[in-house]
Amino acid sequence: MIRLLKIIGRLLFTLVCIVLVFLSTTAIYHHVSLGSERNAIDPNGMLVEVDGRKIHVYAEGQKDNKPTLVFMSGSATVAPVYDFKSLYSLLSDEYRIAVVEKAGYGYSEICEAERDISTMLSEVRQGLSLAGEKAPYILFPHSMSGLEAIYWAQQYPEEVMAIVGLDMAVPESYEHFNFSSIYQLMYIGRATAWLGLHRLPGVYSLNETALTEQEIEQQRLLMYKNAVNIDYVLEGKSVYNNAKTVSSGGAIDIPILMFISDGKEIGDFWIPCQERFAAQNAAQLIQLNCGHYIHHYEHEYIAEKTLEYLSTLQ
Repeated sequence: MIRLLKIIGRLLFTLVCIVLVFLSTTAIYHHVSLGSERNAIDPNGMLVEVDGRKIHVYAEGQKDNKPTLVFMSGSATVAPVYDFKSLYSLLSDEYRIAVVEKAGYGYSEICEAERDISTMLSEVRQGLSLAGEKAPYILFPHSMSGLEAIYWAQQYPEEVMAIVGLDMAVPESYEHFNFSSIYQLMYIGRATAWLGLHRLPGVYSLNETALTEQEIEQQRLLMYKNAVNIDYVLEGKSVYNNAKTVSSGGAIDIPILMFISDGKEIGDFWIPCQERFAAQNAAQLIQLNCGHYIHHYEHEYIAEKTLEYLSTLQ
């Protein structure tokens, strides 16, 4: 029996050593690779300086008397400029589009910035202005950035012509989140990314629809750089208070079209919250039978219905 326990002990010790060597190897490889990959990261838009940090703004389409469509990413989307391409590429022949990547997103700088709602909105508005874009805008928020879009319409209604929600969060949504579990997952994710485990095949999936080979490679490099960075964590910690701030601002008086997912990836509360928000703000709803990143699955249908809707606003 004693001999058996010794054998088990040796096996466990060997296993622990193997795991430690593996994790050390992936971590070293990851941090060394980040240095060599830095020069390969090539922004496809414009880097502007906002409050001392570099913010990336991408735009395409003709400048005319039509409003610019501004795409606003959900939490922890590593490369918004590529994540949204399957949708905005179907709209940019008719409208000018812009994607602002906040601090920690895409090609923008990771800088441990304050993530209260006012600071984030200022970052987006200044980024657009410095990149030469002008209101009026039609906002296309996905997920958490729904809060920023609503707040934008509350604070600067003259700049926002309409909102087209891409399974956007609404203030009430955050009354139902289990934040203790979310914080635990964030810290596990931070550790996983620091160790470089997100480089392993299949660990971090990315949408490649409508992307060229070069864009796929750029998106992969941005994932290595940005995954679960400190700006995402700070944004997650601030979201409940941000939702309270937006909720206190009341209803907004602009046209709103909301595309909503089947809700299965978020929770049973997701769709009812959106439906109540729609009723309170006279929004139109279009229910889709797909996951939370609706623009990955239904980009053609969303583009078609969006163009129909926007034609009614002119």
